[in-house]
Amino acid sequence: MISINLLPKEIEEYQKFKELIGLIIVGMIVFISVLMVIYFFRVSKFTMLSLELSKIEQKLKELDSVVKEVEQLKAVKSKLEERRQLVERLLSNGLIYPKFMVDLLKVLPDGVWLSNMTTSLIVNPADIDRKITGIKVSLTCSSYDKFSIADFLSNLENSVKFSDVVLGPINISQQEKYELHNFIVEFNYKVE
Repeated sequence: MISINLLPKEIEEYQKFKELIGLIIVGMIVFISVLMVIYFFRVSKFTMLSLELSKIEQKLKELDSVVKEVEQLKAVKSKLEERRQLVERLLSNGLIYPKFMVDLLKVLPDGVWLSNMTTSLIVNPADIDRKITGIKVSLTCSSYDKFSIADFLSNLENSVKFSDVVLGPINISQQEKYELHNFIVEFNYKVE
């Protein structure tokens, strides 16, 4: 069977052109639909991310007050810690002088009395807590005889709590019937 096309060539070309235009329009519609789907997907994703961002910012604002409160509490804690350390140092070092005086009175003989006392604390510079390790003492004393002075020096040197005992010059002055011996003695007191 033989088919004969009686239509003019222009009509046939016009028909092919119409089909081509139809295919282009359908392709454009599919392309625009795909772009719109992608656009709506992106818009919905952007909206979700914006909502999530606003929730996170709101939580951040809520937590910001908590962070400020925590920082204030840390500052208060550090101040309290400093005060606690100061109190502990005072408690550990606070009884040094009463103990020192008790120990000094144990070695001070009956014939010697104190007229002046100068002290300075000995602190180990390598110690972080600056704990007191001793007291440097300078005493101005008086006595009516040299034997009391010798007893006092002997008592200081024989005690484990006193070290580096140094006797200064002895000044003798006449007091009515007695000779008054004024002297200076320096030593270190060991804190336990």
